[in-house]
Amino acid sequence: MSTSRTHARRGFTLIELLVGITVSSVVLLAVAGTIIAVNNIFQNNTISKTAVEGSRVGSDYLNRTLRYAGYGLDPAIAFNFDTVGLPGDRKDNYTEEVEGWGNFVTDDLAFRYRDPMFLRRGQLADTGTPPFQLNLDAATVFGQPLRQGQAVLVACPGGQDYFLGRLTADVPADGTAASLDTALAAGLPGDVPKSCMADATRLPFVMLVHEKRLRVEAYGGRPYLVVRHGWAQNADFDPIAVDVESFQVSYQMNRPPANSACCAGLPAPDGAVGSGMAWVLGDEDAVVLPKYDADVPPPTYSTPYDAPLRYNMNPANIRSVGVGLTVRSVRPLPSGKKNQGRKLFNADPVNPEDMFFRTTVETSLRIPNMTSRAFFIPELRSEGVAGDIKNVWGG
Repeated sequence: MSTSRTHARRGFTLIELLVGITVSSVVLLAVAGTIIAVNNIFQNNTISKTAVEGSRVGSDYLNRTLRYAGYGLDPAIAFNFDTVGLPGDRKDNYTEEVEGWGNFVTDDLAFRYRDPMFLRRGQLADTGTPPFQLNLDAATVFGQPLRQGQAVLVACPGGQDYFLGRLTADVPADGTAASLDTALAAGLPGDVPKSCMADATRLPFVMLVHEKRLRVEAYGGRPYLVVRHGWAQNADFDPIAVDVESFQVSYQMNRPPANSACCAGLPAPDGAVGSGMAWVLGDEDAVVLPKYDADVPPPTYSTPYDAPLRYNMNPANIRSVGVGLTVRSVRPLPSGKKNQGRKLFNADPVNPEDMFFRTTVETSLRIPNMTSRAFFIPELRSEGVAGDIKNVWGG
């Protein structure tokens, strides 16, 4: 009896305890490792997903909006390459350091297009010097409040003569008159001998023009791709994507075909022969962008398709625009793996290797409005012809 009771009270031996503790520790370590690995995967996915979504949003906005460039306008004024007022007077590869974040590099993309839903008729006073007084047709109002600096296009029927101005002051929705400063040196009312601008018998069309400027700017310690609704530095803006490390733009120029009668074998407008540039400006180390000056005149609507003016560096000869966007994650990856942003177009990486996730999106958009040979403002149809409909909301 005594022996039986002794065996019944026996506990674990030291070896058994050690084995149990060891097995339990291995199991717990495996569970903990699994939890940590799963958490790291989740964190990596979350961090990368945020960056990918940012690049997708930026790319989608560019795909939607850039296609409008040049709509309803003379192609020569569709894009802007002036650097006045830009940070560092740089249109290409402006670099800035954001404290606590790092560096970003950005190009500047500025373009215009006509509002397809706004059309009025009016008269522009031929005073010879700005500001010019714009008066709408009788019983017509602007219909919406307009801000100072808004671009307004006044064009004769047919669109061959036009004036682009900017409002000198805000205009209420029920306003019938406005004052315009000059937005372009060309097309001044007094400079066009046969212009309809001040002719009461041939009232010109009055249209709104949207001017968009996209670039990267720093706000709150982070770089944002923003769109400014106007080209002035104080223009209203909206953020498009955050933590943008690089924003790059290139321009595909019109290129003469091999069977061109005038210009077969013409070198690229930047003068680089055999460098592989292929008539694309802004995608190589050399900073070369389209320009408009006395030495680079634009083609007109009557210029033949196969003519030297169609193959120079004037912005009117832009046929497509390439855009590239690199977005960096807001937090480093838990994996600890280092990487570095790649060269995008003609911009080298601006930050050293680090543990942040990066995603790059590149696309090329054709600009159909830049190949049109129809006048952007058609003639007003005759009121006396039965069935003829006046051009009220389009053109």
